[in-house]
Amino acid sequence: MSSEEGAARFDVIVVGAGLTGIIAAQRLLQAHPKIRLAILEHDYCVGGVWSERRIYPSFWTQWTYGIAEFSDMPMDRPPAEDCMHDLFRAKYTTKYLEDYVNNMSHAGWTLRDRIQFNTHVDSIKKVNDRWQLVCVDTISKSQRSMFSSRLMMANGQSSVPNVPNFPGKEHFHGKIIHSIDFGQSDVVQDKSIQHVAVIGAGKSAADMVYEAVKAGKTVSWIIRKTGNGSLGAAAFAPIDLPTPYKNGVEASQARIMASLQPSYLIPYRSWWTWLLHSTGLGAKLVSKIFSLLDSSVRKYAGYRERKSDKGFEKLEYDNDIIWQNGTAGGCHFADFWPLVAEKVYVHRGDIKLLNGNELYLNDENDTHFPCDAVLCGTGWKCGLDMFENRTLMELGLPYSKDIEPQEEKAKWEKLVGKADEQILRRFVMLRNPPKHYHKYETRTPYRLYHTMAPIHDDSILFMNHVVAGAKLFAAEAQAIWAVAYWDKAFTLPSVAEREDDIAHMIAWNKRRYLSNGELGHFAAFDSVPYTKNKYFN
Repeated sequence: MSSEEGAARFDVIVVGAGLTGIIAAQRLLQAHPKIRLAILEHDYCVGGVWSERRIYPSFWTQWTYGIAEFSDMPMDRPPAEDCMHDLFRAKYTTKYLEDYVNNMSHAGWTLRDRIQFNTHVDSIKKVNDRWQLVCVDTISKSQRSMFSSRLMMANGQSSVPNVPNFPGKEHFHGKIIHSIDFGQSDVVQDKSIQHVAVIGAGKSAADMVYEAVKAGKTVSWIIRKTGNGSLGAAAFAPIDLPTPYKNGVEASQARIMASLQPSYLIPYRSWWTWLLHSTGLGAKLVSKIFSLLDSSVRKYAGYRERKSDKGFEKLEYDNDIIWQNGTAGGCHFADFWPLVAEKVYVHRGDIKLLNGNELYLNDENDTHFPCDAVLCGTGWKCGLDMFENRTLMELGLPYSKDIEPQEEKAKWEKLVGKADEQILRRFVMLRNPPKHYHKYETRTPYRLYHTMAPIHDDSILFMNHVVAGAKLFAAEAQAIWAVAYWDKAFTLPSVAEREDDIAHMIAWNKRRYLSNGELGHFAAFDSVPYTKNKYFN
């Protein structure tokens, strides 16, 4: 019996029912309502990061009302009590996505009807020019195979939690919870949990710190020292910074602000972009503008001004926000910094040992303290483990540099080197990056055309494998481009031209976003040009 006999067959399989997978499926079905399409989702609900399982009370959007919807279904404005400068509680995005999959229907099937929940994709490989997916039911643990002519990987950047292997965890009497499970946990409500340690520097860690403090817990916030793989503390910009816009997030996504970014994605053809980015005067002006912004963020937090005997000053981030060398996010709550300064113990170091209900650090003071729960805002693993290394290589996905063929390495070094020279000629500001700790990547960068399409295989696309700010905006643009790409509605550039475009994206990323640019897929401040230049010009 062949591997295909008895297996389900589809024209397209979408992996992931987060916002990216949902809109990708919708746009494809709009164009081809009769195709056999399935959506595979590891969880029991839609939404990914925004699913009902993963949200919690202090989880608010970092996108503003008005760009928090898809173009074919308006979002109702949340009530005033759940809005803050046109940002709103995450639960309204959750509801919007749930309503969306219920309302969008093609050939008698809603999007929800097409989703296979509780389905873990264990492996993916090409068999006789079709994609074979071996899947495991997360409840029954039964295994099944399915085949598809085309594949959309919409599992994104936040699907596989990174939980550190803490020494002594087997002897720890408390709970260890990653942010992916925080919304479903009872750690905040549980009265027996009084001492909480939060690990990590980013937005999810800050949210968990805030909720634990508000619940009256004794909270220790542990962030690794800068260096040895750690990029240090995060920058949190207040959402109510004075701008002509309703909030700082909206301002950052405006075209005028986008034009200030030294972005390769902005067409190099206007006097304005030439002045700002190709002249010394323009570079000084841009640097001054963002230096003022950075000063405002630091002043708002008051790292060195607030009185604290708990190490509050250790939360100050290293490099200016414009460079995004570490993690960053929005600060939604006016009482966040005052509460942290007054009540939260801040430590810079690693966990040396968990034992009983005690946590030990490897800092210079050999610090240890009571701990009933460890909350991990420790990020995510690469969500590409379902592919073998050979497939990763063939598709232009990240894989270990240790196994990169020498010929391939030399080819891309030459292409990226040439692109880097052009990037430096164009962007004066990028010629002199700030002194910083650089975290080098052990994997090759993404080598996908438009951050989505492999050069030599047009049967698979990677959706949301770029880090962009306006998620719904970028996801819908990707979905539209994907349909046009598969329908051959435009003529692709030659292979050499596409490789040159990829090389420019990689070279620019490394210069523009420093450590975060190592994988060549970072565009946190570039959602507007990413969408406009790549998909609508």
